[in-house]
Amino acid sequence: MTLAIVRFCLVLFCVVLGAVMLLKGAWAQETPTAANWTRLPGTAVDISINSQGQAYVVAPDGTPWRWDALEQRWRKMSGDFVRISAAEGNRPWAVNAEGAVFRYNGLWWESKDTDVADVAADAQGNVYIAKVNGDIKKWNPLRSEWQPVQGQAYRIALDMAGNPWAVTRDRRIAAFDGKNWGTLPGRAVDIAIGGNDTVVIADAEGRIRVWNDGQRSWQAVAGVEGVTAAAATPDGGPWAVLTDGVIMATTLLVAPEKIKTEEGRVPEIKAPLAVAPIDTAPVAIAPGVSAAPLTPSGAIAPPAQVPPATTAPVQTAATLSASPVSPQTGATGQTGTKTVVPAAGNDATIDPVAVTTNEDITFVNTQNTASALAIGRDGSVFGLDAAGNVLRWSNSRKQFESFPGTLVRLAVDALGNPWGISTLGRVFRHTGNQWKQIPGATGSDIAIGGDGSVVIADASGTLSKLNDAMTRFDRISGQGLLVAVAPDGIPWTIRSDQLVQRCASSPCEIFAQKAKSIAIGPDGSVYVVSDKDLLMLLDTDTTTFDVVRTPGHTPQSVAVGPNGYPWVVTKDTLVLASKFFERDEQADRLVAASTVGDTTGTGDTAAVVDVTSESAFTFSKNITFETFSANLNTIDEIVVGQNDGFYVYGSPPDQGPRQLLTFNTKTKKLEEVSLSFNQELENFDFASDGSIWTNGNSSNSIYKLSSTGTIQRTYSVTSGNIRNVSIGSDGTVYVVITDRLYHLKSGTNAFTKFSNDDVVKVAIGRAGDLWIADSSNIVQQFTGTRFENRPLGKTTSISDLGAGTDGSVYITLYENNAPVLKKWNATNSSFDKVNNVNANKLDVLSDGRPWIANTSSGTDVRRAKD
Repeated sequence: MTLAIVRFCLVLFCVVLGAVMLLKGAWAQETPTAANWTRLPGTAVDISINSQGQAYVVAPDGTPWRWDALEQRWRKMSGDFVRISAAEGNRPWAVNAEGAVFRYNGLWWESKDTDVADVAADAQGNVYIAKVNGDIKKWNPLRSEWQPVQGQAYRIALDMAGNPWAVTRDRRIAAFDGKNWGTLPGRAVDIAIGGNDTVVIADAEGRIRVWNDGQRSWQAVAGVEGVTAAAATPDGGPWAVLTDGVIMATTLLVAPEKIKTEEGRVPEIKAPLAVAPIDTAPVAIAPGVSAAPLTPSGAIAPPAQVPPATTAPVQTAATLSASPVSPQTGATGQTGTKTVVPAAGNDATIDPVAVTTNEDITFVNTQNTASALAIGRDGSVFGLDAAGNVLRWSNSRKQFESFPGTLVRLAVDALGNPWGISTLGRVFRHTGNQWKQIPGATGSDIAIGGDGSVVIADASGTLSKLNDAMTRFDRISGQGLLVAVAPDGIPWTIRSDQLVQRCASSPCEIFAQKAKSIAIGPDGSVYVVSDKDLLMLLDTDTTTFDVVRTPGHTPQSVAVGPNGYPWVVTKDTLVLASKFFERDEQADRLVAASTVGDTTGTGDTAAVVDVTSESAFTFSKNITFETFSANLNTIDEIVVGQNDGFYVYGSPPDQGPRQLLTFNTKTKKLEEVSLSFNQELENFDFASDGSIWTNGNSSNSIYKLSSTGTIQRTYSVTSGNIRNVSIGSDGTVYVVITDRLYHLKSGTNAFTKFSNDDVVKVAIGRAGDLWIADSSNIVQQFTGTRFENRPLGKTTSISDLGAGTDGSVYITLYENNAPVLKKWNATNSSFDKVNNVNANKLDVLSDGRPWIANTSSGTDVRRAKD
């Protein structure tokens, strides 16, 4: 053999070896993962499942069908489509053969765009489309329009963060991390993502594969061939549609009620009508569910059934069971354990509410919102809305109802009476018929234990416990900013660095877990929401916290009721319930209606602080700002509306009529708003519904305008110089006329005088916290009875004032002949200077980020970065 031939053979060997290694990198080892596949009734050409377990298919004739998890059958819908995507609730999106994309509104399909190849939606409201030319666009529901997104796609899916994953026309696979696209090995014809972020593809050879992020490879799943479409359940179990239309599943979607029935358990007793409709309840079935017969009597399936594919083994079982959904560790996926108190039986010494449930924790979306929750050992659930108004949950009416009082912190005692802390740090308790202030007490957080112990934490982290006479709080050992109390009266806290502590003695026992919310049930179950936005439960055997899944939702805070059942407030303020606690509600409305007293109080005030969150805007003495050009000659006013929109009002360069500009968060540009209102906007603010409140040029009228400037209503007010209009998060409209403050409460028809204090400007913060500048421009805070200088005993003359619903308060003022920005530091009772910026106009977003302008140097506006 000549040397040239030898060299050629070596080169050929290297090429072949390289190709083999490339294939190995794409598919990893070719030993498929074993899976038990079950044939579902009907046939399909496309399939989709959201993180709440709602499944849809499109039959070969184009008819869409919805899976009924309770009755284990498909339910027919209207329409004619080729692609479908489950979305929020039972509102899927679909694409027809002509490329038109539609959204189901509950009654009919609404057309939203054309020239579409695929659509992907999730349970959080994100919707993306892949256009026929490969472009990707995202739906903006506020503007009812599609906005372009970088990247190319022919098939598209969304992960739990709402980021798109794509398969291109040439079958390449890519993932978007929120900033950039990254390519993945292999080829695919379809892609889907489960509620636990499991990514599933139908590969180019017609097999199901699951992404292994640790190995950066696709793992084959054995049992089916000829796959044309894929889906994934909340627990990541693959579903597949085969070339002949057969629908196959590894994990079944079964309603919790059916699981209990099939297991032969007595149906759980629930409060009347308290359970949300099953179509909206998140379904979370853990891996390893054995399949019950799938075609019960009367079952309906999509048309055109065909015999099972010979390559797909089908299994059915006589019984149906579900392994525990939670808790589950994030690292290994191993199921954690809960310490379960023995069943009470006839033992009268065991408190029934202190027996920890051994049921799976499955959450139901109550379709209600709140900013905070607290639950008593009697099962009374109280909440706070965005304005701090107290709410009480009604099982019979399946909603929160108004309860007297306005607070920023909340707890519930054993009798079902709420306690709380006001925005001024004053402590209150409800006696059953009236609100009473605990004299001389101030704090930042409050909690009540199963033994009745009431503990507060102040802004410095000091803990105090209420004495038996309920007349004062006495200092106790321990430290923390947020507090919960165990049934034995021992406080648990979250420190300023977010570490969890148990304060049975000094120093406190520190756990290797960071959190931003903590709650303890009357059974002793300790739940936290971690700094990574995970709901977690303490495993008392290992002193570690295990993940409890909330499919499709990101937890913000947690409360725990009888038997260790948690309720959760999500980041989008939705309330999730794992149990509706049965109790006598007949007197609830009477108690609310007959309550006397209020949560205003008198005396000392104190700071109410939060634990720093990595995901939230935090203050430092240097803030990074983004700058945007207003393209105006002068700026008269900048406003952050209750809808968190940012608006600028001023004169254009051509000195024409003044213009209203709004900030487009997508394009990051200020755009002109065209209004039909034929007057100037002398003073204005935007309500949460987008309506504009202004006096125009009038000195004795306040107009409510639509977002386009149409006058919806005119309110007569005392004649005078209208100097300021501002709206609180509860909808109350405040107007400064000459030097007096008037307000229009939500649901009323006339402005009334708020106080006789002189005022020129007003800002409303968290839970109705009122700040003003008086006629001498001195900044003051309302104490419930009067306005006091801030800092107390000092006079701070300001140029502008703004407050966010998170509690942040900013001012601008002149120091050393320069306009400066400062933020209120309630802990130190001082205004701290922002060192690296100058500003004379400002307003504040709900998350505490200020918008500013320095009109003495130009017309650029600036926004604090996240």
